[in-house]
Amino acid sequence: MAGANNDKPRFSRRAFVNGAAAGAALAAGSVAGMGSARASTRSASASGASGAPDDLLLTNGNVLTLDAQNTVANSVSIRDGRIVAVGNSGGGGAQQVVNLRGATVIPGLNDSHIHFIRLGTNPGYGVRDIEVAQSIGELQQIISERAKTVPEGQFITCFGGWNRLGLKESRLPTPAELDSAAPQNPVVLSESQGGGAGITSTQGAAFFTAHGVTVNSDGTVNPASAMSALSAVQSDADRLRGTADAVDHATKLGLTMVQDMGGLVGLTSYKYALQLWASDQLNMRIRFFNWSGGDPGISEMETRIANQLNQLGDQRYRPIGVGERVHNSTTDPINVQAYQFASQNGWTLTQHSLTPQEVAFHIAAYQEAAKVGPIAQMRWSLCHVDPITDDEIAQVKAMGIGLNIQGYGFIRAAGAQAGPPFRSLVESGIPLGAGTDATVVGPMDPWLMMYFMTTGNNNASQLSGITGQTISRLDALRMYTSGSAYLSFDDDALGTIESGKLADLAVLSDNPLQVSDQDFRRITSNLTLVGGRVVRQAGPFAGLRFQG
Repeated sequence: MAGANNDKPRFSRRAFVNGAAAGAALAAGSVAGMGSARASTRSASASGASGAPDDLLLTNGNVLTLDAQNTVANSVSIRDGRIVAVGNSGGGGAQQVVNLRGATVIPGLNDSHIHFIRLGTNPGYGVRDIEVAQSIGELQQIISERAKTVPEGQFITCFGGWNRLGLKESRLPTPAELDSAAPQNPVVLSESQGGGAGITSTQGAAFFTAHGVTVNSDGTVNPASAMSALSAVQSDADRLRGTADAVDHATKLGLTMVQDMGGLVGLTSYKYALQLWASDQLNMRIRFFNWSGGDPGISEMETRIANQLNQLGDQRYRPIGVGERVHNSTTDPINVQAYQFASQNGWTLTQHSLTPQEVAFHIAAYQEAAKVGPIAQMRWSLCHVDPITDDEIAQVKAMGIGLNIQGYGFIRAAGAQAGPPFRSLVESGIPLGAGTDATVVGPMDPWLMMYFMTTGNNNASQLSGITGQTISRLDALRMYTSGSAYLSFDDDALGTIESGKLADLAVLSDNPLQVSDQDFRRITSNLTLVGGRVVRQAGPFAGLRFQG
């Protein structure tokens, strides 16, 4: 397929890795799953994309390059999956020309901290759009639209990433309201924060009761029990389809890459994204960290480092390093030994660091690791760092490491003083990547994260951030593009719209630098390209047919 092989491999071993991927899937007992990869997942055309011409010109747009000079152009020329020119062209000469009619183009967004593999294997047919719902009626409408694409009798689900605080009624939907929204489908939703409850429809209640899960008279259900019951009846084909669905939703939001943090999933869960990659149907880029947070020692991390090739993969799918946990305790002194081992062996590492005790401990431990290896050059980072102090910011700056930070305060209660000190961190000059920590902790939608970063307001439009620590929309966009690309060693090929870089682009539904806060948090992408391949079409571009 045109555009699929335009991402130059990091190592010249794609044929070997491709064969190994198929073999690994077969060895995992997924002969049927591997054989059905092409049959049960969408081709680029079926998922809203129709290929990639060898020579494409996007013109008459508002192109926010996000380069060092904040250049704004009106056209982007793409050839063989890469950007060959950015400027002010009227078109002509290209194999295909797309008139953007003033639409804003940005580099594809990159979530530097997400549990995407876990999200893809969640049971049911996801309805993540409810993250933006602001009333029960809107939530019902979103579920009704999703039901049009879900087979009768199949579960519609959303586990985490939203809560009742953002609904004007400040309550969960009732079973009757869920029944009305999707009369042919059982529904179960569970919230993060705001009560942390699960709610199910009448059909859903019948399923859970039959499977030994208690459903209360008001339709509420324990989220973990509900997920466990649904996961027990999932097939490999379900998980493969769910992973493809998650990719489709990401590209709808303008995401063209995610950095997965692992956790709470076994190694077999990675085979579904790997199957999409091997069948040339992985419509976004995935980087992942090797998580070993269940280990009471550090032998799991050491074994992985000793027996894996560091960052083996291509521009579409590869590991970054180890983290976000390397031991089952984040402050056990053995972590220092783990960090030194990773540093000595030249591996990138990221570490969950959320409490004041964790932040202080990890900075000191990283300083020890820096004595035995160049951790700044390996682009080590700390995650979250909400309570970081000015003195600790200075220590991080001195080490030359980065931070991946999130806006999950969007679903915290008013007055929570949630999130890191965004402005202080931006002004420090520390390399920063932005993410979500989705979906148990926060929404997957990057625009909701950036809304919080730039306003300090939660999903009920009430202040929950740190007073005086909001940043500009441009700063937020930079963290979600070039900042995140830096943390994964992709800044030479991604993160800005410049000649020579890969054509990962999002043509947005609104201009993010001009729209109101309300419209900003509802931005989507009407046209998303990954390596020149169109992977998402909607709105004014829905009917375009791309050659190739």
